[in-house]
Amino acid sequence: MDHPIQTIHQLAQYLAAAAISFMEAAPDDSHTNLGFDDSSQSLSTHPLNDLGVQLCFSYADFSLFWKGEGLKSSISLDGKTHQEVLNWLKSTAEGLGFDKPYQYEFHYDLPYQVEADQVWVSPEANTLNQLSEDRANAQLASEAFATELGQEVAIRIWPHHFDTGGYSPLENDLGVGWGLAIPDSVVNSSYYYISYYKDGNSYLPDDLPGLTLGDWHRDGFTGGVLPLKESDQDGFAFFKQVHQRIMSH
Repeated sequence: MDHPIQTIHQLAQYLAAAAISFMEAAPDDSHTNLGFDDSSQSLSTHPLNDLGVQLCFSYADFSLFWKGEGLKSSISLDGKTHQEVLNWLKSTAEGLGFDKPYQYEFHYDLPYQVEADQVWVSPEANTLNQLSEDRANAQLASEAFATELGQEVAIRIWPHHFDTGGYSPLENDLGVGWGLAIPDSVVNSSYYYISYYKDGNSYLPDDLPGLTLGDWHRDGFTGGVLPLKESDQDGFAFFKQVHQRIMSH
């Protein structure tokens, strides 16, 4: 994937590494997932200590910053090497009083490696704004669908695959996962997805009627997909239509 999304995906690993370094591991890996704040156009970790300190990435400034009461510590990433960023993270984390060192280590594999001398280059401002807007729209659509289900679901960004997503159990032993995925082998652009599960297996009956928004997908991913470039940002209508098809079957 040669796209500015790859750059942001790589940068999000700095945040995931902070969570792995400083938080107690959750069985479902949810300690590593990230929040998105539209008002500041930023990704953020969960609070990393009792003081509520978070590590964040700003789309608007192409920077990392520590967030907390009275904190004003940030680094502009454009032109910095990976090693320079790591040096800043390790020294500032130590200065913030974390009882463990910041370590850039993971228990999952990524499709690309970051070398110590890799230099970060900021995408164009309009590209960063669009990527931030895509996340904001995905957040709103996903939260609206959770409300439609009558469920309280935390919509978060999972750093491994870098998807915005939520999951909820349903009646009749069904479960549903939905959100926004980045380009991959399923679709070569960012896309909304929704998939259903029954007894731990993917669930998609063969005789469902077609969709007017998006398409059914059964190869490599089982569920409904709607490429972002075709969606006019109407992810909620897509989620709702798929859900109606499934639940009325």
